[in-house]
Amino acid sequence: MNIASLYEYFPGKDAIVAQVAERLVERVMTRLAEGLPRVMAARRQDSVRRWIELVHDTVSRERALVAVFLRQVPYTNELGPIQAIGERLLQFSQQVRERAGGFVRADFTDASMHLVINLVTSTIMQLVLEPPHDISRRELLDELARWVDERIRG
Repeated sequence: MNIASLYEYFPGKDAIVAQVAERLVERVMTRLAEGLPRVMAARRQDSVRRWIELVHDTVSRERALVAVFLRQVPYTNELGPIQAIGERLLQFSQQVRERAGGFVRADFTDASMHLVINLVTSTIMQLVLEPPHDISRRELLDELARWVDERIRG
């Protein structure tokens, strides 16, 4: 597409970046929602691991675009879709908690969920974008799943 034609649809570069961010967030949320039935159908001891793998695979699939946003767009955190993703992940996780029934501790609060979401997303982002050389992906995902499982199930 010709750059002049592109600017017929968007008022400027920031609007293009915001649209790309919005589409990225929508793809991520859709993929998580589509994978949820497989997570919920897993045996109790495998469900957290499947969830962690789903998040990892989703971020891995978008690795190149995520890297551009984090490394080349200095105002990424100011974009509406990016600012909203934390709240969307919390709402999504609350729905998962409701559907999970006995899988999640009754006293697992929204504050606890925020902490788990932040730990999982930041760990997976690092693992996808800058994997450590001294620990395998499998080891980190296993440990992350174990840690999360201990927190949500008690």
